[in-house]
Amino acid sequence: MTDTSPDGALRDSRAADDRWLYAWAAANVAIGAVSLLVPLFVVELGGGAFALGVCWFATSVAMIPGALGVGGLVDRTGRYRPFALAGLAGLAVTAAVLPLLGDVSTVLVADAAFWLFVASATPVFTTLVLADAPEREWNARIARLNRFQGYGWAGGLALGAVWTRLAGLALGPLAVQRSLLGVCALLLAAATVAVARVLDAPARGPTKSTPSPAALARRPRVLTTVRGALSPLLPGRVVSLSRTSPRALVSGVSRPLAAYLVAVSVFFAGFSVFSAPLPDFLAGVGYGDDAVFALYVVSSLAAAVFYAAAGRLADRYDLRRLQSGALGARALAFPAVAVGALALGAPSLESLVAVALLNVAVGLSWAVVAVTANTLVARYAAPGRRGAALGLYTALSSGVGGVGGLAGGWIAARTGYVTAFEIAGALVLAGAVLVLAVGRIASARDGGDAVAGD
Repeated sequence: MTDTSPDGALRDSRAADDRWLYAWAAANVAIGAVSLLVPLFVVELGGGAFALGVCWFATSVAMIPGALGVGGLVDRTGRYRPFALAGLAGLAVTAAVLPLLGDVSTVLVADAAFWLFVASATPVFTTLVLADAPEREWNARIARLNRFQGYGWAGGLALGAVWTRLAGLALGPLAVQRSLLGVCALLLAAATVAVARVLDAPARGPTKSTPSPAALARRPRVLTTVRGALSPLLPGRVVSLSRTSPRALVSGVSRPLAAYLVAVSVFFAGFSVFSAPLPDFLAGVGYGDDAVFALYVVSSLAAAVFYAAAGRLADRYDLRRLQSGALGARALAFPAVAVGALALGAPSLESLVAVALLNVAVGLSWAVVAVTANTLVARYAAPGRRGAALGLYTALSSGVGGVGGLAGGWIAARTGYVTAFEIAGALVLAGAVLVLAVGRIASARDGGDAVAGD
């Protein structure tokens, strides 16, 4: 039976307009694979933990101007197609250049350029998914975008695991990595062509239903991360940066929000101290590229599957205690990864299973942190300043994540991975304690009453 109602026709029209989602999902397959492939490529070229820290720092810094610059242009012009194509084409070109490089320094520069284009393209598609949609549909449409992005990313990690396993039977490690980078470049080129074909060529100017920056500031839960929402081993970068001016980032910060942002800075630094040198550690103890990819797949899928449940938990329990518990689990899991891999003798099956289970814990805890952090920031923000507060949260998580990654690489190179992971766990645990302390500040501000819903 055909739905001939106006609402049915509207859904059919939007389904046709949203064909670009499949192309963007394919692009995220390549992006997800590259996110882990380049660190492994750096290690194979002779780079160690400190080189991975520099890589982490460079990509964190490179993403900020991409999101700020292109997102602002989209808001001002109402045009999507040229910016989407430019971002995807830039990704395809940089992915094609990467396998041609033969030293660590040039790979780091090219990888930073790659993530600059990721941060440039992502806000275009995030804005596009909301275009011409009434406000009541924003949450559902953002959720749909997240599913396409998230499963595309996880698919890229799975592709890496399968490719490195099968191609490794006939090729050496460097040749396998270069060939997979070539496959990623082809995927991105195909995604660029597909978007060019299905995305309307004329400029799509603002309409009455197009979300305004002021309206966007009223929807704290739909703001998502570029890498953080897709991989629990990576620091968060929120797309809202593209719509937030630098002056707005620091205005109207309340005492509870300032205290919470201090906690955010501490535990995000811990996340990156752990994550930046992790690929080098796993390779060093004997895991092959296929096993490393598989471990990241486990972590990413655990987070993706648990997001909905984390949202339900956040509706039922005190947000600060819930987040602190998740942070405490991460604080224990980080050093346990090193201890388990070393004690069980990687790359044994027992070691692989143990580290995989720890990565499940890392992924599940990230889902809780990701859900509760945006809500806490929005609730502690001054009236009418939610968008700016979320932008400041993003800037801090990205900037501190870059510094933490650099520090983690340096610590691992100087003192060893176990020490680096212990420091990472201690920072995350300190952040958990600070999150609990925010409740007292909020209660004092509200005359003894906690924030509603916490």
